[in-house]
Amino acid sequence: MTAAPGQDVLKPDAARDCIFTAATVYTCTLQKDLTFAGGDALTSSDVKFSIERALRLDVAGSSTSLLSSLRRIETPDDLTVQFVLSREDTQFGWALASPAASIVDEQLYDADEVRSPDEPAVGSGPFVVTSFDEDPDKASGSIVFDRYPQYKGFSAADMDSITYRTVADSATIEDAMEKGQVDVVWRGLNTAAVTRLSQQVGGSPERVTSSGFSEKVLPGTRVLELQWSPGSASRRNKDLRTAIALSLQGDRTLDSVVPNGIVGHVPSFPLGGKAKPKVTWKSRINLTLAYDPTAPNAADLADQIRNRLEDTGGLSVRLAPGTADADLVLVDRKAWTSTALSWLQPYVDDPVPASATAVTATTNAFRASTNEADTTRLLTSLQREAASDLVLLPISQSDETVWVRAGADVNGGSYGPGWQLGLFGITA
Repeated sequence: MTAAPGQDVLKPDAARDCIFTAATVYTCTLQKDLTFAGGDALTSSDVKFSIERALRLDVAGSSTSLLSSLRRIETPDDLTVQFVLSREDTQFGWALASPAASIVDEQLYDADEVRSPDEPAVGSGPFVVTSFDEDPDKASGSIVFDRYPQYKGFSAADMDSITYRTVADSATIEDAMEKGQVDVVWRGLNTAAVTRLSQQVGGSPERVTSSGFSEKVLPGTRVLELQWSPGSASRRNKDLRTAIALSLQGDRTLDSVVPNGIVGHVPSFPLGGKAKPKVTWKSRINLTLAYDPTAPNAADLADQIRNRLEDTGGLSVRLAPGTADADLVLVDRKAWTSTALSWLQPYVDDPVPASATAVTATTNAFRASTNEADTTRLLTSLQREAASDLVLLPISQSDETVWVRAGADVNGGSYGPGWQLGLFGITA
């Protein structure tokens, strides 16, 4: 399954259709004659293998927790997949639209190991990966995608070939734009660069930059949050969590872990005002704050948060770019799908222990409900519980910009269910 960007309506992709054939049985019928890029047939057996493998590997940060209601998978024939659930779950279709439900070839992929980047990626989507090159030391690399002509799903590719490149800094991207070495730019540019380019667009009769790029604004699609790592010993200190939340209140522009524009958003966190963090502990607490150094302005944002936290007078904060085991993580992310529950999932997966039972019960009740009033009430409860526990703090919601050079285009369908750039709608 998949969904159009920013919409809360599921669409069939590899499936011809998916419906509840019983209260706890979600049945998908695959399209006929599906094949992997390597030539093997794609059948219900591959779907069963792929999802069971994803649950078995349970890769950190993946969307596997969205599949939590799955009990077993049955495949009565090559085109039919029956997902037998442990409880009623109206959201299960959205789990099948997330990356954890990606289908891989059971004849090629190891059931118990994550596939090495040195081995070819073999899928059945709109593109085939024909080249992969990565330089971990420079946070740069490139992937070449060729159109897969046998793809039959929702998002067919327009281009025969696309090269996707990542680079380590904003200046390199600007230079590539000036030299005509790139057709589309998504993320990576810092605030100063975006401002400069926007000013060029505003001063141009053709509404383009000096190097010929037009500006496509995606409203509200960049969301920043501060997340406590579940393994942090300091996370158990409610006074500490409260002081940190209060220290960031004056800068906060997003009032819930569910962003504005997502169905079910309810204001839950206070914005602005005179917040006064209280230091109730005697000794200074040392914390580490991790961030993604390749995200736009991430280092500056992390430093700003560090300053706010240290202004309380009771904290010392060490910045740790890219560190996986920090106490706090500045998360610059998109949800796997554009549903309220998907945005709440990081909190639902790891609430504070005292709230775990209530959060699980509320989440399960929401998943089971088909009554709009009940689902609204339950989503409100989850958002307010998140605002009480303070282990996932909303920071900001802002626009993102895609820059497209003259002669190229990015249509509105070129994004995934959570506004991830999908490549398939790019033309040039």
